[in-house]
Amino acid sequence: MNRKYGGRSLLGVLVAAASLIAGTAGLLRNPSASAQVNNAGPAGSTAELAEWSEQVWSARGAGVREILLHPPEVLHEVADLAPLREGVARAQQNSSMWEEKRIARVGEIRGELQTALGNGELVKALRSANELYELETDRDAVRASEEVSRLIRESDAAARRHEAEGRWLDAQSLFVGLHYLHEEEKTYEGDVKRVGQRLQMMRLYVPEALHELRSAQRVAEGEEPLPPYNALGEDWRTKLDGINDRTIVAGILAAGERHLFHVGMGEMLLGGLEAIRTMVTTRDLEAAFPGLKDAANTQKLLAAIDQQVSALKQAADAGAASDAQDVFAVIRGLMMANRDSVGIDPRALLHEFGNGAMSRLDDYSTFIWPYEVEGFQRTTEGKFTGVGIQITLDEAFQLKVVTPLSGTPAARAGIRPGDLIRKIDGESTLGIALSQAVDRITGRAGTEVTLSLEREGQDGLLEFKLTRAEIPIFSVKGWKRSGEDERSWDWFIDPDHKIGYVRLTQFSRETHQELRDAISSMLRDGMQGLILDLRYNPGGLLDEAVNVTSLFVPSGTVVTQEDADGNVRDHQQITNGTTLIGDRPMIVLVNDGSASASEIVAGCLQDYGKALLVGERTFGKGSVQNVMPLPGGITHFKLTTQYYRLPRGRLIHHAPGAATWGVEPDVTVTMLPGQIEESLKLRQDADVVDASGTPLADPSRLLYEGIDPQLDTALLMIQSRVLVEQAIAGKS
Repeated sequence: MNRKYGGRSLLGVLVAAASLIAGTAGLLRNPSASAQVNNAGPAGSTAELAEWSEQVWSARGAGVREILLHPPEVLHEVADLAPLREGVARAQQNSSMWEEKRIARVGEIRGELQTALGNGELVKALRSANELYELETDRDAVRASEEVSRLIRESDAAARRHEAEGRWLDAQSLFVGLHYLHEEEKTYEGDVKRVGQRLQMMRLYVPEALHELRSAQRVAEGEEPLPPYNALGEDWRTKLDGINDRTIVAGILAAGERHLFHVGMGEMLLGGLEAIRTMVTTRDLEAAFPGLKDAANTQKLLAAIDQQVSALKQAADAGAASDAQDVFAVIRGLMMANRDSVGIDPRALLHEFGNGAMSRLDDYSTFIWPYEVEGFQRTTEGKFTGVGIQITLDEAFQLKVVTPLSGTPAARAGIRPGDLIRKIDGESTLGIALSQAVDRITGRAGTEVTLSLEREGQDGLLEFKLTRAEIPIFSVKGWKRSGEDERSWDWFIDPDHKIGYVRLTQFSRETHQELRDAISSMLRDGMQGLILDLRYNPGGLLDEAVNVTSLFVPSGTVVTQEDADGNVRDHQQITNGTTLIGDRPMIVLVNDGSASASEIVAGCLQDYGKALLVGERTFGKGSVQNVMPLPGGITHFKLTTQYYRLPRGRLIHHAPGAATWGVEPDVTVTMLPGQIEESLKLRQDADVVDASGTPLADPSRLLYEGIDPQLDTALLMIQSRVLVEQAIAGKS
């Protein structure tokens, strides 16, 4: 372990001492005797090892991996360092292998891009261009190339043509591909959002029409059509019950007073009106709102929208800010114009107006509608009421059990991984959407649901009548499943040298306690170092970010919360702080999927010098959202009100136009698209066990096949500290 001696690590002391001895080594060496000190070589070799290890931990940036993969020759002479030597050799070999794959794939993609572009297959060509953009070292050159420039021009024209023709999915595919090529400039962000609004509206109001569009798109791409549509549990009228104009007005007024960026109410009203324009011009919605079939009445409503938009813009140009009276007037005028024209259900009109108004704020401020409240609470509370199964749609769009969660009604009843759910309460699941299935299977605790399952090797359907219960969601996972229980983990990624591994999937109510228990278990078993994996962790509760940080930092500020003018509005301090792992080396893994609470924890541990960060820059979600109920109590409102600032003063948030954001790792290690895809699939499979409690995949493949170089780098870095220190100090 990296023990401290007078403020210096044991390695630091040994570096100095070994260097001093090496200075007189010529007087002490016997050329005929290659005697080793604790198998760590002569003093000069000891110094080389210590200096190399210290370099690995003190260097920063992308060059650290190069230092790590090019150790001194003495590493090959020390018996106790065989595992480290083998790990470095493995990483060198895998690095070369994946680089060869990258180069080969670049050549393949260029050919695929030219072929697709020549055939007019723009979506396929955009996929190739985006993969090329990720793989090439000179991204600007990719976009500037003749083929990609032509692709951008043709795709832009085609996307706008498709949208005008009502081919929403085709337009979306092109706009999304264009957006990824221009993500930093946000050139196509508005187009993606607008077409996305149309598809979200179809998903809510005319899901069968959207299903048919998706099926037709699959056929056009040479794939099998979707199964026939299943309307199980679909009723937008029930979902929108309780939405009224008071709800929308209250949300807009609250945002006008408290939103972080001081977006004016006039801007929100414009967003709401433009959303209704999008709604009215999405022709597929005619099935839900027959009044839209009347072209004259549709134009009448659009003219009323134009008039209101013009009035708001004129007022803004004159410097007049909209107020509460304007909010009431615009919403009242819109509802009257709708009543006198196309007659859209007022609840639907208000729902879309509210969504449009919030779209002018930021990506995190939103209405939480009545049908969304339960799902939102599920993500923050770390529990839900259901039967305790993870489900998915397989390649044939069959509803499939991924795994039953241990100790739940499903597990106790004998439901197994791979079972196909053919009926829910007697109704067929053919063609069902995953969200529909979740809505039907979950429900109030104590109520019953019957699942009819098809199981390989069994004749007929198996009937399971299950009583719903509160199901805990565990947010702390280890290296390898060790049994059927969701809490049964092998925590050691390197069991021989007691290097632990913990992955946090979110920050919910019990995260810090789960983490404390996991680390305490490892400490009892002699843990020497720890990898804390926060990749793909979207965040969660601020209190839990504070509590998790408090496990490693004894005292100090976690974050301060500031308004747009830089005024400190609140701050969070370490609570009951400790140094749970002492001075053992710790590495935190981060990437652009690490957001919010993950960024706070990673940034704090970095600022307080408690861990090194390895991976890629985090997402940049460093803002505070307050959740409040709106009049009537069934709709809630999530509003961004403040920024987070880390202990050393860094802002995390990715503000519009900002050049820097998120938390930068100490050691940058990138992953290729193929590595990302393979690692996610392998990790998902490794987290699932079969009926005998055996994991479906071996996570060690992430290391031995070079699939996860970020994880491999973290492990090698800790091994370079722990094993070298043990070898030098004679603690092997």
